[in-house]
Amino acid sequence: MPEPVGLSVSGLSPRAVALPPPEVDANRYVADLVRREIRLGLLPPGSALPSEREFAEMLGVGRTPVQLAFRQLRSEGLIEQRRGRGGGAFVRGASEDESRFHGVISEAVRNRDEIRLAMEYRCLVEPAVARLASERRTAAELTALQSAHDQLRESPDDASFMRSDAVFHLTLAHITANPFLVRGIEESRQCCHPALALLPEGGTFHEATIAEHDEILAAVRGREPAEAERAMRAHVERSMWSVQKLLATLRERHPEPSA
Repeated sequence: MPEPVGLSVSGLSPRAVALPPPEVDANRYVADLVRREIRLGLLPPGSALPSEREFAEMLGVGRTPVQLAFRQLRSEGLIEQRRGRGGGAFVRGASEDESRFHGVISEAVRNRDEIRLAMEYRCLVEPAVARLASERRTAAELTALQSAHDQLRESPDDASFMRSDAVFHLTLAHITANPFLVRGIEESRQCCHPALALLPEGGTFHEATIAEHDEILAAVRGREPAEAERAMRAHVERSMWSVQKLLATLRERHPEPSA
């Protein structure tokens, strides 16, 4: 019987994931988490998932959302339910779509130190960028920022979402009219791209990003520098936390070959 994957390694422990926001459907949140672990190869084929009770306790939700999440994942062909002794929920075989991320995973592991420094840079600089943007924006620039946010909301897939996310942050940088800030934001995002591309796609994770961008946009619109700085700091720090957890997990599951 396969042993359950260690949750502190796979990234499904309370220390590795934030609890779902109260306005988010808990069952969708759970499904997104498991889908991400499978997509990254952190829950390989044959892995046993925690029981519904254990999952509910780890995430601080009821068993019903977990049951609904497992049902959705079974309908997608990602997990299967086995009956009898040694039964439970198990990960099914990986698809070609999941396998295509192996190269991105290797790149993220290989460049993890640079990615960490780039995320640190973003946490220090982007709150100041948001503050300046709220002070300096013109009506035309605010319209451009609103357009970038609208594109983010309407993104049909993960690639479009990432592109619109980048446009939003770069638009803020351009509003400062400081070419050094623009260049720094561009370079730091390029460095972080492999890790950002591996974060969960769709679902509640995109909703959290949209909600955080909503707050930043509202502060820039209202010319509230302190609020714009606070909202951006919360946004990039959450992103950095997610990237750090991801890289730590990937390093354990995909160690670099010895020299």
